[in-house]
Parts: sequence; structure tokens; C-alpha cells
Amino acid sequence: MRLTQGLYKKLLQICPEGVIGNDRKGNIFVFNESAERLLGYTQGEVLGKLNVASLYPAGVARGIKAKISSEEFGGRGQLIGFETEVLHKDGRKIPIRLSCAMILEDGKEVGVIGFFSDISARKALERQFRESEEQFRGIVETASDAIISFDADRTIVMTNLAAEELLGYHRDELAGLSFQQLIPSKYGTTWEQFEHYAAFGSPLSAKGHAELSLLHVTGKEIPVQLAMAEKESSGKRIVTAIIRDISARKALEEELRIQSITDHLTRLYNRRHFHSLAQKEMDRSRRTKSPFSLFLIDIDGFKAINDTYGHTAGDMALQIVAAQMMKNFRTMDSCFRYGGEEFMALLPETDSAGAMVAAERLRNRISETDFLPVPGDKPVRLTVSIGISEYHEDCTLDDLVRFADLAMYAAKNAGRNRSISYDYIRTRLIHHPLTGETS
Repeated sequence: MRLTQGLYKKLLQICPEGVIGNDRKGNIFVFNESAERLLGYTQGEVLGKLNVASLYPAGVARGIKAKISSEEFGGRGQLIGFETEVLHKDGRKIPIRLSCAMILEDGKEVGVIGFFSDISARKALERQFRESEEQFRGIVETASDAIISFDADRTIVMTNLAAEELLGYHRDELAGLSFQQLIPSKYGTTWEQFEHYAAFGSPLSAKGHAELSLLHVTGKEIPVQLAMAEKESSGKRIVTAIIRDISARKALEEELRIQSITDHLTRLYNRRHFHSLAQKEMDRSRRTKSPFSLFLIDIDGFKAINDTYGHTAGDMALQIVAAQMMKNFRTMDSCFRYGGEEFMALLPETDSAGAMVAAERLRNRISETDFLPVPGDKPVRLTVSIGISEYHEDCTLDDLVRFADLAMYAAKNAGRNRSISYDYIRTRLIHHPLTGETS
């Protein structure tokens, strides 16, 4: 599902973390309300006026850019849970935790989107913890992050109001509960398995913050960022977990991820995501020795549609084909707009014979769909030509696409509005080379 612009703006508005986006030159084009509260600027003072480097102490922005471009801080193109400082409008330095990623279009960097978390309260909490247990308790009660302390047996001995609100429990319900009851089973059934996951199974900063999930009292999983600190108190081992709800940020990250792999017109996956999924399917097929097929779909006479009725009608034709693809494939199949008027479908666990059945079903459904490029006028028949190729162990991905392309043009040359498999060409038409291209 694609988010509307209004819902996207609402996510930015409710996100508790500052969200700042800038282009390659550092010009800021996203600055949400949390960023205003964090840095003291209004959007009017920032958007189109400030460079992102001016929000950091001298030299910090350059260092962050270098880290995003390296492999050492969450992988090339992103920076996860990096702690640094930003400059408030009044000149104060504010400690933050920064997670950001490059924005790519057609494989090229066009900017950076970043999530800025104010960790001033946590830094203050760490200082107060060492100074006084009484002062620590006061800060815990007013902290916006959930805080839970438990003993060596993982029995919860202390929580704050934010923890109760986050997890849906009353304080007397959390006290005496095992912290392990808050951990989803997917992280393992023992504490050691959970600790191993927190240390190695999720993105970590140098300070040891892990992103995972905890269980709400209703059983729903809540994505959180978790840090645990251990201390001795009266000869007893006490572990304190500082927990931040990152649900809003995760939702926004997922929307940005979906946008990066989706064609905006048809809402199918885009060409870049096709290559990623197809390569994974090839690897799986090699490993399991199971078949898979793909087919290339081309709208017949698409140029004539644009020339006769205009590009709006051409867009309608693309959307009709995309809608039929989404209706007529299994949930395990994947559909893509490959480029222009061409589409791809990836069918796991399917040989060329099975793919032919699916292709013919789709072709018939498209030809039966009313296409009205001019409202109130007579319907125009919309047809497609489909080329099918089945993966064989000696194929590369380029081979597989090329074979589907050859089969598709064979369908064009045979009169359009038909499906042909490359296996058919190879076995039946090997002595009749294909020449020419028909739209």
C-alpha cells in the first residue's frame, strides 16, 4: 500500500525524533516539528536557507559524510545509532543519536535523510546514576524513555511511568514479572540467546544499542531501541534497560524503503528491485534445484496509443496492465514495471509450462478489460505480447532476461496478443532466426 502525501506528512509530524533531509549540496528540504524542538529553529528559518553542515559543530558534518560512505558504521550508504552533537540555535551543543541513509535515484546519490534523537536525558541519567540512587529515581520517573531494572534472575525490581505506558502494564503488574516474559520467542527461549541477538543480531552502535522488539501486554510486538547497563548494588547485580519506542520511525523508514523499490505510476516493483529479487531467486533455485520462470510483457501498439490519444491514455493502459498483474498472480509471485511499456513477472516454483498457463490467463484478462482512452467513446482493445523463459543452471540473469525478450519479440512477429516461451523457440524454431522488432 502506498502512503498518501497527507499520511506521510502526519508521520513526519508525530515522529518523536527530528527528521532532517538534505540534497547532495547539503541544502535542507525536510525539517519536521521534532527537529524544530530539538534545534530551536522553525521550518521557515531552515528550509531552503540553511546548509545541514551549519547544524553541527565545525568539521562534524564532513566526518558524518565520510562515515556514511564507508562500510564500518552499518554498511555503505547508511549510519546506524551514531552518537555525536548538534548545535542549538542559541549555540548550545546537544548530544544526539543519529541514524541516517543516502537517498538514491537510479543508483545515484541525491541526498541524505536522517533521524536525530535527543539523548541529553540519557546522558544526564548516566551521570546521576553514579552520583545518587535517590537522584536517579527522580530522573527515571520523568524520563521520556522507558526504564526497567531487573536482578540476576531477570525479575523486574523497578520501572518508570514511560515503561508502563509503552508496555500497557500497571506498575504493580510489572514488579516481580520476569523481563524474559517481555521478549518475543523469535529471539530464542533462553536469556543467553537473547543477549547474543542483542549483541550480534541487530544493528548496533559503538555504545551497544540494539534495535529489536518487546511484547505489549496485548501480545503485540513493539519495535524499540534498547540499551542495557549493569551495576552492583548492595552486593547484588542489577541490570537497567533503557527502552525507546521507535514505531513511528520504523513506519517512516518502511515507507521510504517501499518508495525506493516501487514504480510510482503502476505501484508495481521497479526495475532495480527486479534485479535484486531475481538474483535471490536464482540463488535459491541453484540451492534447492527447483524451477522458476519469468516473463516479459509488452503492450501491443503502445506508441500508437500515445500518439492517438495522448500520454494520459498511455498511463491508463500501463495501469490497466499493472492492475491485472496484481489480480492474477499468486502471493509468492512478484510483478515489476521493467521500463516504458514493458513489465516483468517472476514466478518461483514454476517451469515454463506452468508459466505459459499463467501468461495466457493474464493475456486473456487484459484483452477482456474495457479500455476507454476517451470517456464516452467506444472501448479500445488492449492486448499484450508475452515472452517466457525458464531458469536453467547454466543461465545468468542477463541470459534469462534476454531469452524472455527474444520470446516476446517472437510473439510480436507472430501477430501480437500471444504468449511464446523461449523453450519453444529453442526446440521448434531453431532453424528460423528471429529478425526485426514490432511494437
